[in-house]
Amino acid sequence: MSNRKKLQPGLKLALGFMLLIAIGALLLYLPLSHQDGVDVSFIDALFISTSAICVTGLTPLDISQTLSVFGSTVLMLLIQIGGLGYAVVAVIIIRIASGHIDAFSGSLLRDSLGADHRVGTKRILMTALAVTGIIEIAGAVMLFTVFSGHFPLGRALYLSLFHSVSAFNNAGFDLFSDSLMKWNDNPVVLVTIALLIALGGLGFILYNDIGEHIRHGKKISMHTKIVLSTTLFLIVSGTVLFRFILPGIDWKNAFFQSVTTRTAGYFSYDQTTLPPAGVALTVVLMFIGASPGSTGGGVKTTSFFTAIKASFSLLLGRNPKAFKREISSESVMKAFFVIIISVLLVALATLLLTITDGNFSSDKLLYEVVSAYATVGLTMGVTPHISFTGKIVLIIMMYLGRVGFMTIITAFARRSLEGARYIEEKVIIG
Repeated sequence: MSNRKKLQPGLKLALGFMLLIAIGALLLYLPLSHQDGVDVSFIDALFISTSAICVTGLTPLDISQTLSVFGSTVLMLLIQIGGLGYAVVAVIIIRIASGHIDAFSGSLLRDSLGADHRVGTKRILMTALAVTGIIEIAGAVMLFTVFSGHFPLGRALYLSLFHSVSAFNNAGFDLFSDSLMKWNDNPVVLVTIALLIALGGLGFILYNDIGEHIRHGKKISMHTKIVLSTTLFLIVSGTVLFRFILPGIDWKNAFFQSVTTRTAGYFSYDQTTLPPAGVALTVVLMFIGASPGSTGGGVKTTSFFTAIKASFSLLLGRNPKAFKREISSESVMKAFFVIIISVLLVALATLLLTITDGNFSSDKLLYEVVSAYATVGLTMGVTPHISFTGKIVLIIMMYLGRVGFMTIITAFARRSLEGARYIEEKVIIG
């Protein structure tokens, strides 16, 4: 068996993201990527590349004042590749070069999009490409109707495309210096960006499932029902809570704040003025994040739903159920594993930043760490002033958040899981 075959898809996926980040950093480090008279250090180029490939949006520099048209175009391409996933791009290249998709490439693609073996490789690939293209073009057209009245035609087209790509891929990069603060009274811009964020965060598995339902009459899966119901609940509840927590905010901006905290990074409300309750709510929503197989991050809506369901079921002494289906014990264990490991990683990274960047309050550092790990991109003003070591910590957190800690663990642990079974014994809890 070749070395290529021996390499686990999850590990190859993780290494692929690393390679793309390195290539992106080198391109963004080129003087051609910078505006006249602007110098960018390699660590900042690496940070921005990581943030783009991991579709986060955090940046130590104002890219609208730093990157040239070439540089921002490179950034947009990195966002697009990062949102679709390295595997999608790799499989497209393989398909063009060889004329077919082999089993290993198919496994790599399914790992990237969070799909299981029952999902056809070609079908999920075509779904991802079609959904991305249609929604991004529609979003760009809607944004152009507004931007064309404020910018020259060419610039308006570019801004519309850039922000549509950035929003759908839940990246949150903007070319306005202050995100969407200038547009917080424009319902077309806010609603369009919010819809792009929400649609990008649903996941390609859901779109494939709905497509199969429409074409072949297949039943909607429990996964799709969980994603839709949980997403709706989080958006509505977040909107109501932000409306009453944040001073001076109206309903449309409360709605936007609720949507953007779900791994997008755009903001129409100044995040540095958030009250403690606003910070806490934002951190919780960022941590939950988007859905599996999507362009967003976080521990995912399905993990949140499964953990809540399992907790209440345990209290009531019964097996967790949803939509007339029983949730498997494996799913419950994975949900709790992802949440617990994520909490520990966030706690460790926050502790490290309190040592390296102790001039910032701990709540702001926690906010920044969760934003990085959940690939959100919202900031309370820490990232532009963070130390070199602090940047490294956030780079690692963005990478782990995008690739997925579960992917990295299973890439190394899959073989060791196939071993002897031991006698089961209860552990006293509580």
